Amino acid sequence: MPAAASEKRRSALRDHKRKAILAAARRVCDADGPEALTIRAVAAEAGYAAGAVYSYFGGIDELAIALTAEELGHLARRMREAAERAQENKESPAEALAAAAREALKATAGNAPHVRLAGRLMSAENLPADLDRAVTGRVIAVLETLGGPLRAATGLEGEAAHREILTLAALLIGLRVLDASGRLGALGFTAESLLAHRLAALPEA
Repeated sequence: MPAAASEKRRSALRDHKRKAILAAARRVCDADGPEALTIRAVAAEAGYAAGAVYSYFGGIDELAIALTAEELGHLARRMREAAERAQENKESPAEALAAAAREALKATAGNAPHVRLAGRLMSAENLPADLDRAVTGRVIAVLETLGGPLRAATGLEGEAAHREILTLAALLIGLRVLDASGRLGALGFTAESLLAHRLAALPEA
């Protein structure tokens, strides 16, 4: 077998095993929550020895961040596609922003383990710098799915736009946490109604 073909095959096998480990980590998190994520538990779920997992991830923090990055990537894609559908339907920039924000709530509904995992990683104080950058980079990608429609809808730029984007993102996170706990319903509100209230308060372009 030519060297190039052999290297391609090894790379494909490595990619397959890495995806299998991430899929196993997802199943562990879904079943027992982020607290259950350990190298040993993930290895057992994947059918690998623990040492094999360390061949792909330096430790449980790196594995958890890879899993969260994947989740945030899916979230950003769904939000971006929702905004694009609104634009294709000739809806206003404000409606495109609302579509992206509503999709964020929809995408995270029933996904409490991964929401908790993302929250734990984003609030961690001692992550290695490269892993911290990985989390921050994915968060920025999600924020930018709100940024384009928000700037178009409000006419805001620079710091003013950034402030509104972060405020909206913080609201979405808070609404999801409160809704998942059942406290929002007990207070007589829905996440969707409070989101609509906030969007209506944004300045118009």
